[in-house]
Amino acid sequence: MGFETFGLEHNLYIIGTLFIWVIVLFISSKFLDSQQRHMVVIVLITLSLGQEIIDDILRWNAGVWSVANDLPLHMCGFSLITSIYALYTKSQTAFELSYFWGLGGALQAIVIPDPSRFPLDVSVFWNFLSHGIIILNVLWLIVIENMRCRRGSFLNMILITNAGVFIISFLNSVLGGNYWFICQKPSGESPFIISEWPLYFIGFEMFGILVLGLFYIPMIILRRKGVQFAVR
Repeated sequence: MGFETFGLEHNLYIIGTLFIWVIVLFISSKFLDSQQRHMVVIVLITLSLGQEIIDDILRWNAGVWSVANDLPLHMCGFSLITSIYALYTKSQTAFELSYFWGLGGALQAIVIPDPSRFPLDVSVFWNFLSHGIIILNVLWLIVIENMRCRRGSFLNMILITNAGVFIISFLNSVLGGNYWFICQKPSGESPFIISEWPLYFIGFEMFGILVLGLFYIPMIILRRKGVQFAVR
């Protein structure tokens, strides 16, 4: 039996992922000192890089790895890289890219996965690991590092994302890929996928702006109220 969206397997993975996020952030914010938190950051960076390398090796050994599908050119691939960089350098720009792209893309991959990207027996587990670590990295920056998006970051992300569409479209034409699902709609069940190419991309665009806007609201509240989750 194949993977079923919101089936038992999917729901258990969602619950398990949420549990890990909460436990890691709660323990780190309440019981760890700055040196111990630094060690957790090292673990997060190592896990982020390690899972990506192992996933590529597994796909390569299985004969399913290709430049058209498996380069880190999807939005989640970019946000993994920027979240690692933000963890290491505390770069404000890298954090904002990770926040909008990471939460938007990775949450969608967790809530509405694309089964066509599950060619291996371990692919479902790896989908939740790879996207779960992106969100955990972002949540760490928010909760533990107390980082916030700047004014104007919402508009900047819309402009950057739309500029990225043209760049990724060109790379897709060269590589024969479907990065950012520009050339073909994903196979996952989503209420935002309407019609066929290119009309479905209108739904993606509207959904993307809506999600970015909704994600920006908590940042406005946290910034204005000066909320600090963890004492540094």
